[in-house]
Amino acid sequence: MRVIFLDFDGVLNYERYVRVYKGFGLIIDPERMKLLKQITDKTGAVVVLSTSWREHWSENAENCDEIGHQIIDLFSEYDIKIIGKTTDVWLPRELQIRLWLHNHPEIEGFAVIDDLTLEDPVLEGHLVKTHNGRKGLDEESVKQAIEILLGGAR
Repeated sequence: MRVIFLDFDGVLNYERYVRVYKGFGLIIDPERMKLLKQITDKTGAVVVLSTSWREHWSENAENCDEIGHQIIDLFSEYDIKIIGKTTDVWLPRELQIRLWLHNHPEIEGFAVIDDLTLEDPVLEGHLVKTHNGRKGLDEESVKQAIEILLGGAR
């Protein structure tokens, strides 16, 4: 199984989109979702939420709040499967991802898509860093993620 550790802010949205949208709560650009869908379609990868928005989501929909249900509906609309999330216990994101990987040795490959610079030897070669909130996920990031997921076994 291949997984994408996914951040939302700065990946599935970006500063200008959020300003124009002028909404509150979960703000996701449909164009960024289409790009994520390209990655999952090409690689068969599933998503693990590493975003801070993960606190709203649960594998059991009954335990989700309103935003969690929005996440479920949005990912269902694009037929992108979420299989889990990193721990809700506060740890640096790098350690959350390492812990999740440690508990799931069956993972064949992974990519981390984030707008943060995550410096960790385990994540080296697996990070797709978006452009600090200026563009979010773009075609270049899509190509990089596909290459990591198809080329890099764990």
